[in-house]
Amino acid sequence: MTRFKRCIDAEVGAAVSNKVIIKPEAFDATSNYARKAEWIRSAVQRLEKEVGKARAKKVMQACGRKCCGPTQQKRAKQFMEDSQSVEELLARLNERGIGGGRLKLKNRNTIVGGYDWCYCGRVKHTEKPFPTDTYCHCSTGWYHSLFEAAFGKPVKVRLVQSILQGANRCEFEIEFG
Repeated sequence: MTRFKRCIDAEVGAAVSNKVIIKPEAFDATSNYARKAEWIRSAVQRLEKEVGKARAKKVMQACGRKCCGPTQQKRAKQFMEDSQSVEELLARLNERGIGGGRLKLKNRNTIVGGYDWCYCGRVKHTEKPFPTDTYCHCSTGWYHSLFEAAFGKPVKVRLVQSILQGANRCEFEIEFG
C-alpha cells in the first residue's frame, strides 16, 4: 500500500491520496485476497473520480515503473548488451520468465508480450472483472521500465487486453523503433 500511496502523492498530490486511500487498515487486516482485490478496485475507482482516467493511469504507470526495480533493469540492459539482436534479447528474457515469458517480435519495431495469469498479488484473486483497465497500467509502466533500460531509449507501451477485465490473458505491445 505504501508504494501506491507514494505514487499518488508524487503524481497528483497528498490531498488526492487522502481521498483515495480510505481505511487502509481494512486492506492490511484481511488475509482474504478477494477482499484485498475489492479494496483496490474501490481505491482505483476513487482515484479515477478524483483525477480522471488519464491521470489515474499515469499513477498506475508510476507504480509499475517502481515495481520493475534496478535489478531487473540492469539485467535487461546486460541481456541487450550480450545479444546480437532483439530476438536474442527476447529469448534471454523468455528463458528466465521475465516479462511473462512469452515475448516475441511482432514486426521490426514492435514486441508483443503478456501474462497468462495476473502476477499482481493485490488483485489476482478478484472475484469479478475490474470496470476499467486503469489498474493494469501498472504493467505498462513495468514494461516501459524494463525495455527503456534494455534499449537505452524511450518506448511506447500499449495495453491490448487484461485478465482483470475478463480476458483470458494480458497482452501488451511495446514499440521501440
